[in-house]
Amino acid sequence: MRFFLLMLVFLSLASPASASTYDRVMQKNEIRCGYTFYSVGLYKNLETGEIEGIYKDVIEAVGKLLDLKIVWAEEVGWGQQIEGLNAGRYDMICSPASITGPRTKAADYSLTLYYSPVWVWVKDFKEVRDALNKESIKLSTMDGEQTEAMAQLYFPLAQRVSLPQSADFSMLMMQVATGKADATFAEPLPVYEFNEKNPTQKLKKIKDDNPLKLVPNIFLLKRGEGEFKAMLNNALTELFLDGTIDRAIDKFEKYPQSYVRNQQFE
Repeated sequence: MRFFLLMLVFLSLASPASASTYDRVMQKNEIRCGYTFYSVGLYKNLETGEIEGIYKDVIEAVGKLLDLKIVWAEEVGWGQQIEGLNAGRYDMICSPASITGPRTKAADYSLTLYYSPVWVWVKDFKEVRDALNKESIKLSTMDGEQTEAMAQLYFPLAQRVSLPQSADFSMLMMQVATGKADATFAEPLPVYEFNEKNPTQKLKKIKDDNPLKLVPNIFLLKRGEGEFKAMLNNALTELFLDGTIDRAIDKFEKYPQSYVRNQQFE
């Protein structure tokens, strides 16, 4: 009998932690969001204090479609996103995330909302893109992010001037603007925002016909949560087809053609 009671206690304590994300969301009738502010994808309006952006509109539309409350549970740094998912502090990352090798091994992701064309940005560098791949060149990168992965893949001979994941993304551009690095990689919109705020230190795209890479913008999810992922992706599909996601991009795309739409739903 004592053993039986101990087993009941153990199971009662273990069950909440072992509940799937889908079960927890259905039980609580809410989706708890972790988030990291990034450009117009997700930001805080300094006048109102409200969270705004493409991802805010999309996830709130998901919540309305599924009759689930969206809770903005925790702001986290880039390096803490997956840790918080695994610890159960939130159900998903509700801000822009891209797919990298380390993330693919450690987490899962939703359908692609839209793509970001990533270009090489410089201040005074005069040569073509291929000339970046040599030991005398310094590239501004962020640990564990797309910039680091692209430097390793496309320009393995170049030096890297690395920033920690806790750094603000604009520091990538600032390192180039101040001469600490020769180039960095970014989608157009955050660079245009940086140029507006720093008119004497503007960066420009290195001349090339095509972007370095098209990066998918996704919701980051905990691995092994198939039911929750399926529910989210089914909702996103409906929002693609009724135009909600396109309207969210149009609303916040400050500079024309900053993003490439998901052609699967066009």
